[in-house]
Amino acid sequence: MHKTYLIILNFSTGVVNYIMKYINRTIFISYLNCPTLGWMTKRNMLPKLRGLSNELFKLEEEHIHKIFWHLFLDAVDIKKTRADNLVKGNILNMDIKTFCGSSFISDGYLAKADILQKLEDNTWHLFDIRSGSKYKVKYIQDVSFVVMVLAKLGIRISKISILYLSNDYRFGMEISKLFKELNCTEKVKLKAQEFLDISCKVFKDLISQTMPIPYLKKSCKNCPVFECCMGKDKKNHIFSLPKLSIPSMEKLLALGIDTIDKIPENFELNDMQKIVRNCVLTNTIHVSKNLKTELEDLTLPFYYLDFESVATLMPLYEDTCPYTQILTQFSLDKVKSIGSIVDHYEYIADQTRNCDREIAEKLIEYLEGNGSIVTYANFERIAILKLANSFPDLCEKLNKISLRIVDFELIIRKNYYDVKFMGRFSIKKILPILIPEMNYKNLKISDGKDASAAFAFIAMGLYSDKKIENVKKICWNTVHKIL
Repeated sequence: MHKTYLIILNFSTGVVNYIMKYINRTIFISYLNCPTLGWMTKRNMLPKLRGLSNELFKLEEEHIHKIFWHLFLDAVDIKKTRADNLVKGNILNMDIKTFCGSSFISDGYLAKADILQKLEDNTWHLFDIRSGSKYKVKYIQDVSFVVMVLAKLGIRISKISILYLSNDYRFGMEISKLFKELNCTEKVKLKAQEFLDISCKVFKDLISQTMPIPYLKKSCKNCPVFECCMGKDKKNHIFSLPKLSIPSMEKLLALGIDTIDKIPENFELNDMQKIVRNCVLTNTIHVSKNLKTELEDLTLPFYYLDFESVATLMPLYEDTCPYTQILTQFSLDKVKSIGSIVDHYEYIADQTRNCDREIAEKLIEYLEGNGSIVTYANFERIAILKLANSFPDLCEKLNKISLRIVDFELIIRKNYYDVKFMGRFSIKKILPILIPEMNYKNLKISDGKDASAAFAFIAMGLYSDKKIENVKKICWNTVHKIL
């Protein structure tokens, strides 16, 4: 009979250090993507995730698990029934039908099972909770790791369910309707067996004092340590090519090509990629002949419009579902001649209610008449069209406003390129390059995700009245400094 170990965790320094001895799901999956990344993850060498958006993510993850656990009235949270930080026992012989949030170790691996429910044949039903609103392939990998560790302990899992958020759930509904259940037993069992087959090698590589030698591959593109790993001292990496397809990327990697200047003349590239390659080879800035024409097509007065929004795991307002995008703020400047702002409008939503109707009416009021409405990216147009769909009586006026929107990012993408862009066109990337004295570095809230998280905390009632006013002032100061 295998011995089963349940780890009862608190977050004291000693327990955290104890946990770091083991290979958890994050480390294991990171290894599958890149052995070097897994090795570094185990040693806590990755950049720390910081900011309000990361705090909100952790808070919502914890909240969704607690909600789900409450659906199992007989579930036992071992952490709350023992005083010890670490308890060892054979759960197969315990008179407990359902465990929630229990962690297990075996052969150097540590896994947490969200819900384990004993069935009549003494096998177990594993429930894995996901905070997404759509099924993702990575969920199979994640839960397969848990099943692998349980299999090492001789715990027989006969049914596996992934629970994710239902788009049919609305604010105020019974909490049992929040989740959709997907039976993924067969897929997970196959993947878990694959993991078992390689687990010894993975463990050996991860505990080795020698870091696995990295090599360039497609997963490097979005790696958090790319700049200090395979991208170190590499100027104009092929990952800087805009919209580089995976097949093209794999062809270049197979040819041993890692920088844009090495790409052969006869390699198939789209028009934008050819422009980028030429800028790299000639060390010049690309300015299209059409840029002047597109700018001259803009019609005075100009309106510079920017929205902020929030999308929370749990709906904030009536008639909203998980991750509904709620508009929370906009700023608008009216310009009658270049460099001269004649009017400035600003709006922050009331956190206690959905202010979409009020926002729509304000936009109609402020944007009355003619003139180009300049945005950066297409979010504002999409948001206004959603407002038009929500309020039929305002639909005609809002649709007319959407037709006046000019996406300045699209103009830049088509007509201007500087190698310092490194294939990216976000406002945060290009603004300091085009206008060095303008940047986001000294702003207290310098990230759109953090601004959204700040509003979410306010709407959830987690901030005092004083802090609410302070955060709103910071938001306005942020807008004014950028503008």
